[in-house]
Amino acid sequence: MKEMERTAEICVALCFILISSTVLMTHDPAPKTLPLSESETLQYPTSYNGTDSVQGQSFLNFSAPIAASSSLSATWFAQATVSDEYGTDLLENQSLGLREQIDLYLGDSDGWVNSSEADDFAAMVALARNWTDASTGGCCTFDYTPMSAPSGNEVSVEPPETGPVNTSNGTWGWSESANLTGLTDGRTMRILDIPRVGALIEEIPLSINLPENWEIQFSPMIEIFSGESRNFTVNRSLAPVAFDIRITIGENLPPSISASRFPATSSSIPLDTHSSFSAACNDGPLESPVIEWSVSKDESILAMFQNPWFEFSPSNHGFSHGDVASVVASCTDSHGLASYWNDNVGIDGILPEWTGVLSVVTGSEQRVHDLSEYIVEVDAGSELVFDVNSSDEMGLPVKLELFTNISEGWRQLGVQQKTFQFTANQGAGVNGAHLSIDERHLSRVPTLYSMLLQLSDDAGNIAYQEWAIRVLDANPPTIMMDVMVNRTLLKPDDEIHENDVLQLIFSKSFDDLDSIENLTWTVSMDGTDLITNGDWSSIETLEANSSLLRLGNHEVTASATDSSGNTRTETYDLIVHPMRGAHLVVIDQSLSEVADIGGSSCYPCSMTYTVQIENQGSDPAFARVCFGGNCSRFEEFSGATLEGGATASTIEFELALVNESLEGLKVEWDSAIAETHGEIPLEYSIDQGILVTEGPQSGALVAVLLLTIVVLYVIRKSSADQ
Repeated sequence: MKEMERTAEICVALCFILISSTVLMTHDPAPKTLPLSESETLQYPTSYNGTDSVQGQSFLNFSAPIAASSSLSATWFAQATVSDEYGTDLLENQSLGLREQIDLYLGDSDGWVNSSEADDFAAMVALARNWTDASTGGCCTFDYTPMSAPSGNEVSVEPPETGPVNTSNGTWGWSESANLTGLTDGRTMRILDIPRVGALIEEIPLSINLPENWEIQFSPMIEIFSGESRNFTVNRSLAPVAFDIRITIGENLPPSISASRFPATSSSIPLDTHSSFSAACNDGPLESPVIEWSVSKDESILAMFQNPWFEFSPSNHGFSHGDVASVVASCTDSHGLASYWNDNVGIDGILPEWTGVLSVVTGSEQRVHDLSEYIVEVDAGSELVFDVNSSDEMGLPVKLELFTNISEGWRQLGVQQKTFQFTANQGAGVNGAHLSIDERHLSRVPTLYSMLLQLSDDAGNIAYQEWAIRVLDANPPTIMMDVMVNRTLLKPDDEIHENDVLQLIFSKSFDDLDSIENLTWTVSMDGTDLITNGDWSSIETLEANSSLLRLGNHEVTASATDSSGNTRTETYDLIVHPMRGAHLVVIDQSLSEVADIGGSSCYPCSMTYTVQIENQGSDPAFARVCFGGNCSRFEEFSGATLEGGATASTIEFELALVNESLEGLKVEWDSAIAETHGEIPLEYSIDQGILVTEGPQSGALVAVLLLTIVVLYVIRKSSADQ
């Protein structure tokens, strides 16, 4: 009676578990994406997470042909071995481990799993795995419809070992098999969905065998697949999301092939050089098609290659000029289906030919270079004009290319006939303003360029000829002059003034090839030579004579000649402004009633003293005449200008003479802008009737005084004669 009651309790529990499991594993025909976040993991079984926990294999075999809108059949088999250290979701408290679960919920909690308790668990597993819906059983859905097992799923369970609950390294497991049926829809491609919801059966790999001539064509989770296109394995435990694994299958099609030849000529290849052929195959995701090549002549195979690419030199395989090579590429998949590509190419063993004229144009002169001479010598700045005509034995166009290294990547192209042109100048290795002063003064080697003419026919035969272009020295020196004024470099806004110390600096000058010491120099100012045919030591820093720097415009002319006779002449304009500051000079003076001077009745006498003063400096000043403690009022003297020169003005002063002496007569001046002042002493001789100034004097004043003396002498002599 107790045995019957115990059996009834187990049956009720198993029925409840089976119903619960069926509800939990109900499959929606349309797959749903369930991405896993950090807080959303597969709910069961959390313990089935290692190869040591669950081992085994499952198989789904489609042996019969598959047709549209019809029924299909398949066989299912699975075998799993599970460690009993992990719990099962068929009993409560899965974290306790399987043996404690059995002892607690199927046994008497005595710490021991006996054979009856183990058999009860085996019966529970057999009942749970006895499914008819292949989708809920962890197998598959075909064309959105779950496959079914009309006769049920035959299950054989290997129960856990008997013994204490703390026994380690024990296992249990089961195997199952079923004959499945399903339906297809009307499309040409079939959809096979494999569930991935976290069930124990998903922890073992699933091997799928398709009917003959069928293959997998696509799956978004192809990275967890392995094997071949017809027989492959899905490792569901590696799937990163809880999502039905969709597989597209279909009847096998031949792989597609694409191939090419390099060089990509039109209809022929060269006889004595390598041509390469390459191919690529496109097939299903698990296919690795085999690429094979054959090279034939007159239907006889001369060479075979098994590789995605190969190189082929016709002369090494018995071909001659004018032969035709048949190249065939095949792409074969694992089902034996193949696609082909073929190319029939002629063999061309004759190089293209050419004629040409190379002209060197220098200024208005032109000469033709002998193309048999390797070295082409040209003056710097010359233009090279190369007319080329080509021909090919096959009568096809010839590609022309001219390469030079006058600049990086320089190339000109043409077809059949082309006029190539370029200018040859000295290259980057010569002297230039970009170099430091010391570096630009060194000697340099003339530039040597290379020039290559290359001709390519349609087959890829290449003919070429090379020349060297030596650029001769035809460039004159470069003259660069700086000016130093009073030992300071003249800037654009600075001015040169009379009486300044002027130096001409040529240190920035250079020649493109010669050292600076090999140049000859001539420098002049306003037509007066400063240096004639001088060397570098005489010209590097040249001081101009101050006598040449008069107020106004001046012109410096500098010429430099290199060792090849190339000469450059540069002119520089200099403007000399009036002297800096204020510079007052007495240019004329007079005293009224000169005839009465010396008379005894004159003293004291009142006379008018007149003086004419010129300001030869650029800053304005004020001046006055002083005598005996009395001074005239200040008169303004404007600064001299470049256009008008010095400015002159007159001061008149009433003198009170008490005797014959004019001692103390002077001109006082002051310039606030120049921050200078001074005085000009004046002397007068009563006996000779001459006034004399000390300090700066005018030549005109001296001449006037001399003329006055001569006139007085003539008058007195005439009076004496009468």
